[in-house]
Amino acid sequence: MLPLAPLLAVAGGGTASALDAGSPTSAARAAAALGEQAGAFAVGLRVALLVGTALVAGLALVGLVAPAPAGRPGRGIRVTGWVAAGVVAVAAEVVHLTGDVAVLGTVLQVVAALAAAALIGSRWAALPGAVLLGLLAVQLGSVRTGLPFLLDVAYAVGAAALLGAAATLAAARRGSAATRVRVAPPQGTLEARRSRENAEAPTVRFAAVASGAAVPDEPAGRGGPPLVPVAIVGGLLATAAALAQLLVSGPQTSHDLVGSPYGLASLAAVALPLLAVVGVAVAARHERTFRAGGAIAAAPGAHDSRASRAERTTPALGAPRPGRELARIGAVVGGVGLAAASVLAALPPPGPAPVPGQPLLRTVASGGETLAVLVAPLRPGPNLVHVSGDYTTPAATTPVAHHHGTTPATATVAAGDAPPVPITARDGAGGGWAVVDLPPGKGTLTLAVGTGSATVPVDTGTAPEQAGALVGPDGPECASALLGDLAGQRPGTPAPEVGACPSDALSEADADALRATARGIVDRGVDRIRLVADDSPRSVQAAAVVHEAAPDVSYSDRPDPDSALVVVSGWAPARAALDDASARALETPTHLGGTYLAPWLLTPGVVTATASSVLPLTFDPQETRSRNYAGAVAALFPGEPPATAGYLAWARHEGVPPAPRPTLYGAAPVDVPMTSTGEHHAGTPNPASWFPGGTVVPVSAPLD
Repeated sequence: MLPLAPLLAVAGGGTASALDAGSPTSAARAAAALGEQAGAFAVGLRVALLVGTALVAGLALVGLVAPAPAGRPGRGIRVTGWVAAGVVAVAAEVVHLTGDVAVLGTVLQVVAALAAAALIGSRWAALPGAVLLGLLAVQLGSVRTGLPFLLDVAYAVGAAALLGAAATLAAARRGSAATRVRVAPPQGTLEARRSRENAEAPTVRFAAVASGAAVPDEPAGRGGPPLVPVAIVGGLLATAAALAQLLVSGPQTSHDLVGSPYGLASLAAVALPLLAVVGVAVAARHERTFRAGGAIAAAPGAHDSRASRAERTTPALGAPRPGRELARIGAVVGGVGLAAASVLAALPPPGPAPVPGQPLLRTVASGGETLAVLVAPLRPGPNLVHVSGDYTTPAATTPVAHHHGTTPATATVAAGDAPPVPITARDGAGGGWAVVDLPPGKGTLTLAVGTGSATVPVDTGTAPEQAGALVGPDGPECASALLGDLAGQRPGTPAPEVGACPSDALSEADADALRATARGIVDRGVDRIRLVADDSPRSVQAAAVVHEAAPDVSYSDRPDPDSALVVVSGWAPARAALDDASARALETPTHLGGTYLAPWLLTPGVVTATASSVLPLTFDPQETRSRNYAGAVAALFPGEPPATAGYLAWARHEGVPPAPRPTLYGAAPVDVPMTSTGEHHAGTPNPASWFPGGTVVPVSAPLD
């Protein structure tokens, strides 16, 4: 029975990858943190159910090592068991009514809890106690698999033993009224009228009393020595399991360990059982000291008429109040530790530790919302920072390097104590962007978005800077490729390294696609081409390929009615050129020969800038695999649009090769009644669309 089932999976290649699999990827962690989180009510139910189950199971199972005298536990133990069983019954039923929980699991847990409470004190209670312990182990580890799950099972066993033993020690009967010790004069045992309780007390001769011998208040089996080792072993097991879980599952940085709710809860799960063990051990030591030093006063003499008629009694030494209080505190502290372990499933998981040279994908909470943050290349010097959300484009040229804002910005990022850099939008791309200088070694980035701020730990190492195109105008496309690489990563595989960007060189597949496109334009009778390029290595090579494939047409730098527009630049220049052409087309015929975009320009920020365009592609954006990629990247980085560079990086992890020959695809808006641009048919935004409010479909056979 799973009392809480937060979304802890990310789509990758059409399959769900659990966060808690052996080595969760950065994408899985980010998607889990950005997914829907459980509310306070659901978390409270989980805590009540698990702590109550552990307490009832523990009270039932300690009867195996310390059965109650005559099978009759003290009133305090019975009350504690019934209260815990009631909490379990109510919480289980509420979870069943409000969540997706099987009826059989609910009935089993409720019946086992009530049966255990009714049988506490007898060895028969061990059967429902074992059932409850199994349910507790499964519920505590319900969001993990493999070794992390086994560690949660160990924690559940240890916590139940600690709670059961400590609660039994705390609820043990005091000897002030339960048990008394009888003192006899030296001549022998004085027979006198005795109450039923005194008749059951041991007879102690004067010589024994004078020597200071300690007398137990009740049989050692219940509340006596056997329970102390049980509590200590259980607490140490829980502490060891929580510590191992901390090392296996994280947090992986000291920043997250002490600065995030997940880290603090993990520390509590480690430390509190250990504190409970200390409390129980001190309580046991206090009791032993009290017993050893408690001497019973001798009877006054034979002439004392009251002594001759009745025995003299002293308070029993079974459980002195300070010891009981320490045991009670230990039980409470152990329960809080289990509660901390229980809420881990509902907290945003910690992000990965920064590794120099690898893209860092993290989530932060700022301004009342959870944001995704990408930092690359994570080397000393300029680094690109990409943040999810909506941001404004500055009035001046979009900053692409070390530009510090001169006017207040609604979002900024700063490296250490350096001046903040504004986070702004970029043409053709989604989200916010900034370039910041990071010093060598470890440090932090501080993001200020809206009214909140958050920090991200970074580690750039000491290698020389190697940012290149990543911090230039083509940075967003390079970041898209990194996100696609992260989205396609599988657990246990090496994390992607930041290497060359797509704009650093023209691939052979793209060259073939442009060559076939240029020949097709000539075959259609177009004799004039307006070629838009930039100074990136890929664009320069692409322009040369177009010129080589169509040497007989004339090339123009200005828009005109009869030319074909061919764009082989990066995203930002392409968006500017398409915006200009679309504006001119409203006033006069422009580029009637068609608009052709390079394959790497398939991204919503570019293709939506014109009424229609044609792209030579080696994959179908409407196929299931392409949509899976778009959904995966949107899950790990909200608002991130799909792009050719990202898809190709993702497809390499899937083992999906590009088509051997390119096909021309037409991208155009589609007017669907009762919907708005960029919306599903249900009227909600589609975060995983290649053309929001439109479509991308093949318009030719594969090109030669």
